[in-house]
Amino acid sequence: MSEADTYLGHKPEVITIEPVQNGVLFDACGRRMVYELRPGNRTQAVRDLLTAVAGELGAGLDVRIEIRDPRGEEQPLHATPVKWSLTPEDVEAEYSISARTLEVWRASAKGPPYIKPGKRVLYLRDDIEAFLRANAIKTTGKS
Repeated sequence: MSEADTYLGHKPEVITIEPVQNGVLFDACGRRMVYELRPGNRTQAVRDLLTAVAGELGAGLDVRIEIRDPRGEEQPLHATPVKWSLTPEDVEAEYSISARTLEVWRASAKGPPYIKPGKRVLYLRDDIEAFLRANAIKTTGKS
């Protein structure tokens, strides 16, 4: 483990990016995602892929991403840095868990951990993703 990894408080993880038939496969920490590279979507797909990479690498870093299509077929996209603390509305937008559901879970002591600096409720991205992984249901194929 390098000095930088020790400073950031985490172990280095393996990130794999490889081509697949319909795009690019991103695999990190057991999370696999395919980013489709179809016409009209390439710029967005590459931005989303790089945002995912930045999310894995960017703890404590100010990561900015700008994608341009050299053929001029798509508009340039600018990405803001990955946010590590999320409001309930951010969680709803990024993970499709409604802010109301999060509120009910907080009231009943269920759901992912949250922090409350003052009156604001915030969720750490790592806590949301850990909660989702912990609640994954493995399908058996039996009815």
